Amino acid sequence: MLANWMYFLALGLVIPVLGRVISTVVNPDGSPNVSPASSIVGGDVEALDKICTFLFVGFLGALSDVVGRKPLMAYSALGFSLTCYMQARAKGISMLFLADLVDGLSSCMSIVCNAYVADASPPERRAVNLGIFQGVSVAGAFILGFPISALLDAKYGLRAPMYVAAAVGLLNFVLIILLVPESLPAEQRKGKKLDLRSANPLGALNLLLGRSGVLRGSAAAYFLVWLGNACINSQFGNYVNHLFGWGPQESAPLLVLVGVMIAIAPPALVPRLGLKRSIEYGAIVYALGLLCTAFAHSPLKIVASTLLTSVGCICIPALVAFIANQAAPAERGALLGALETLQELCLAIAHSSYGRMFAFSISEAAPMRLPGAVFLAATAYMLGALAVIRRTFAMFPVAAASYF
Repeated sequence: MLANWMYFLALGLVIPVLGRVISTVVNPDGSPNVSPASSIVGGDVEALDKICTFLFVGFLGALSDVVGRKPLMAYSALGFSLTCYMQARAKGISMLFLADLVDGLSSCMSIVCNAYVADASPPERRAVNLGIFQGVSVAGAFILGFPISALLDAKYGLRAPMYVAAAVGLLNFVLIILLVPESLPAEQRKGKKLDLRSANPLGALNLLLGRSGVLRGSAAAYFLVWLGNACINSQFGNYVNHLFGWGPQESAPLLVLVGVMIAIAPPALVPRLGLKRSIEYGAIVYALGLLCTAFAHSPLKIVASTLLTSVGCICIPALVAFIANQAAPAERGALLGALETLQELCLAIAHSSYGRMFAFSISEAAPMRLPGAVFLAATAYMLGALAVIRRTFAMFPVAAASYF
């Protein structure tokens, strides 16, 4: 919990300012406001990060099954610390790409920590524990990180939160080395060898696609869910900056509200709804929130639509738990690593495509100005995910029910 919380605290410090820092580097006048050029560069920088993560995260997840979770958690914390420092120092576009290259080669904290939680949880508690873990360690970190980022930006400038994030990452590395126990006992790792055939991207994807119809269907739904979810992650800051001129100070309170909802919703709703309904109802609510965001051209409407998407996020930990339940303990890291590989593939596609779509929608070349077009595309992806998972449950009712 502590390791993931600090990792996402550092990320929460960076998120509100990164897009505007990229704009200061890209825009000829040094302006922090989003422009078509800065939207494209921002999308491409993130796409490079996701491509590298796609190539290596399956290997890192499988490696954690062999050497344990702790060494990979420490490696990821140190990598993100270096990324934040390089972004803070960036004066040119090449440094931004180099920073995200480092991030992509070390991004495995989430999947290793998910495997850690799954190691320590009985099957009947796994979904609830993953939901609580995500809510507290991710959303809880953002609740603190977003407003602190806004305060640091207001007092010391746009890059100050990035320097603080680098320091948080370094402290996280030290605390993991000194305090975190290993969740996968040596006896469970004994004789376990790294299978490079399944630890590369194609092998990782085959791990998801080659086992059963239930796993293939749930993996396909996860891919589409993350294509939709990536729109919020990649373009929300640009969207509200374009519509209202919002910077970190204005968007931080809303981001805190999002964090609170993400922290509350999974532990409150998933145990009551169960995995099946949490996945289905969550996808419906998330799609509705994205659709409303596409046409939310006032601050009050943005708040309301964002609350809907925050509640709809329950579909993500529920779907992760459903997929994790399909793996044996000694294979859980590899399976979740494969899931992260799939996630990073769709994020690489999404960041670059959403960045270009948003750039075109606000440019002079657009036949009609519709900056919310990216959220309409995300709505379609989320509805596609709902259709796929319902079809999977209908085709394999007995097998699916055994993993609920």
